[in-house]
Amino acid sequence: MGCDYSGSRSYPLWYLCFFVVKFTTESTKGTTTRYQITPDHSINTSHAEGAATLKQDMRTDIKIDFVAQPLPGHLFPQLQLAKYAKSQGMNQLRFYSCPKMRTAVESAGMGFLPILADRENEVLDIAAHHEQIMDSFVELLSAVDKALSVQEQFSNELRNYWKTDRPDLVVVDSLSPFAGVVADELGIPWWTVATSPSVIETQKGTPGYLGGWQPSKNILGKWRDALGRTFVRMFKKFAFSRFRKKIQPLGFKSVYREDGTERMYSNDVILGLGIGELEFEDNDLPKAWHWIGPCLERPVLDHHAPQYEPGKKHILVAPGTQVRWAKERTELICREVSRHMPDCIFHFVLNVLNDPDLKEPRKEGNLHIYEYIPFTPESFRNYDVVFNMGGIGVMYTAILAGVPQLIMPQSFEEQDCAARIFVSGLGLRSHGTPASIVAEINKLLENDWYRRQADEYRQITERYQPGKSFVELVQKKFA
Repeated sequence: MGCDYSGSRSYPLWYLCFFVVKFTTESTKGTTTRYQITPDHSINTSHAEGAATLKQDMRTDIKIDFVAQPLPGHLFPQLQLAKYAKSQGMNQLRFYSCPKMRTAVESAGMGFLPILADRENEVLDIAAHHEQIMDSFVELLSAVDKALSVQEQFSNELRNYWKTDRPDLVVVDSLSPFAGVVADELGIPWWTVATSPSVIETQKGTPGYLGGWQPSKNILGKWRDALGRTFVRMFKKFAFSRFRKKIQPLGFKSVYREDGTERMYSNDVILGLGIGELEFEDNDLPKAWHWIGPCLERPVLDHHAPQYEPGKKHILVAPGTQVRWAKERTELICREVSRHMPDCIFHFVLNVLNDPDLKEPRKEGNLHIYEYIPFTPESFRNYDVVFNMGGIGVMYTAILAGVPQLIMPQSFEEQDCAARIFVSGLGLRSHGTPASIVAEINKLLENDWYRRQADEYRQITERYQPGKSFVELVQKKFA
């Protein structure tokens, strides 16, 4: 029985229209994990900031509401910012999400207000496609229709909450643009949390969405970039026109403002959850953009401690927590790769969460399969290479661990992340075949330059303090 070992695909731009219309969609092949974080689960604070007071005269009466998708990669970064604000005495903090997220929010000491409670299963089902929507234009349109079907109720519920108890500031997930529309309607300032900085549209430089383009200094490269940026804008306008009749009644009048910036992002403050040093130097981000650093705090669950063998090189294989089809495909590849690298130990992590019957690790020669390993810098420092798909969380955890990366991207965002990792000398982008992966891992192991680059970027990233930066921006706003 054969296996498709092909590397990342250049997905069509159809996926872009999700960023115009969706609140709670995240496509996977297989099912989406339903998270139920209980209060006794500790939060990883390995890169957490201290609670040193910023100013004695800072305002603590500012009411801030956070609107987050019911997915860990979107909820927990906002929760980390809120926790720091709370440590500074700012206690009027509330979260809006589906009821599944209540326990995680309330266990952190934040207020919680449910939205779409009667349609939660529908919302989660939208996120749990059994096929990749990028493979079918018809399926994409169907998924967008489903996503739009909840937007009117979503907007109405937020509107009713805020008319009754108006916040001073709303912090919105980058995939929840309709929350910003409601805030605008009510005259409430709103900011965007951008969990995927590489996909922000720029007026110059190398565009995203196009398969992970890298910067080019020659004239042909400049023309390529200009054509790419034009193509992206044209497609977004096309996608918007396709759903205009459903989108405009919700208050979303156009894709772009008069100054050319995208309406789905705040025109006041965009909190970029990354480091500016990793961005392509020619890319001119919006004036509202602020790099505040990655937010990586996550629950640390019960798990079997990974076993390490002295004298061996250890490779962590982390396909991601959501994308089940990528795990299955990568596991097949790793079985073949491990047979060709007997001097290395491969830890393949499934990241099955909340399993009451956590199974013992499976050992197949030098391939060890774990159901769960914490994604923390401390955990990652036990490895010589982190082989991943280019997801933001895994990528920045590896950077904070100072470990070189091999990235085999599966989607547009991951392709753009892989390009930045390669250009910065932090790792390689895999060609995706077993033979190429063996060669790529050996290159990362044998060339100390990658380790030195990884350590340099680790030091850079450690200087960022996202919670402190967030609170400083809030204080400046309301001074």
